[in-house]
Amino acid sequence: MSEEEVAGENEKSGGSVVKIAVVGVLSLLIGYGAGAVTGQPLLAALGMGVDSSDATPDVADASDMQEVDPPLFEPMAGVFAPDKKRFYAEVGELLIAMPHRGATRHLQLTVQLVGHEEKYMKSVENDVPAIRNGLLIFFNQQEFEVVNTYEGREMLRRKTLQRVNEIIGATGEERVADVYFTAYITQ
Repeated sequence: MSEEEVAGENEKSGGSVVKIAVVGVLSLLIGYGAGAVTGQPLLAALGMGVDSSDATPDVADASDMQEVDPPLFEPMAGVFAPDKKRFYAEVGELLIAMPHRGATRHLQLTVQLVGHEEKYMKSVENDVPAIRNGLLIFFNQQEFEVVNTYEGREMLRRKTLQRVNEIIGATGEERVADVYFTAYITQ
């Protein structure tokens, strides 16, 4: 091959790389523009969009889960004592399918129970199958719009504590002191 032929081939291959780059950039710009125009309506039609009702739950929905509105970052009065020893029981990971606007949404969470009496918490560990069953039923009754917010998550945690103590027949002296969601995913 002569030097002229090699130079001509290099120019041709360089030109094709530029063409591919231009086509790629144009495709990205067209896709971005189409997504900006049709993205939200399409997501809303599929039940996947975020609208005002997803961002803020109805006041009626939130009030159904809790009678009193305690501060979110304070321990529950008379239940959690930081100066006492704590013993934990693992309820484990739960996956709940929830209907939401014609689609199925999921709540995946891991639940831990804490108490102050070692002997009592060991007996709670024996009741984990009953607790899991009761919590699955309880979580299935919740509204996705509510549990998908931070406030809804905290209300759910407090109601979960109440539900767990009901399931195990807790008394004022022997009870689970608090519930932790060590993993919490809504999608």
